[in-house]
Amino acid sequence: MEDPSNTLRQEGFTIYQANKIKRLSPTQFLVKTETGIGSFLVELRDGAWNCDCDPQRDDCQHRYAVRLSSNVARLVQDEAEESKLKCRYCGSPDVSRCGFRYNAYGISRRYRCNECQRKFSIKYSDGSCSSRVPSETIWLLSEISMILTKLEDLIERAGSSLSQSK
Repeated sequence: MEDPSNTLRQEGFTIYQANKIKRLSPTQFLVKTETGIGSFLVELRDGAWNCDCDPQRDDCQHRYAVRLSSNVARLVQDEAEESKLKCRYCGSPDVSRCGFRYNAYGISRRYRCNECQRKFSIKYSDGSCSSRVPSETIWLLSEISMILTKLEDLIERAGSSLSQSK
């Protein structure tokens, strides 16, 4: 007996591969029916994807296909932006990801230049959260980020002092 959630994923992947998804807005998508006549509206409301195919179901192949399409589009967009990225200090295009920075202004992607070994940030989240009062979670994440940065610097200093003493 086959797992029903696995069947939904396979059907959703088939819908995604057949390019039957049309994006109306960042939170609304139209998914063509299997017959090709008509469409289902899949919408992000209150943090959950909702499909009008069957409101009683918890999940469906249309929701899976839309989530897949949305995530792939986001990854492709990030890769396209990163291909143009250069170090802000030396101008080298040889940069690599090295985590995130969490602070009161939102989330920033961290990069390390492989030429000059310096780190820099690029804004990652949308600007909608910058007008709100920072939440306790963002504050806590920024504190953790600062501690991790200090630990990393301490480890680098300890490693360099050990290599100098030899």
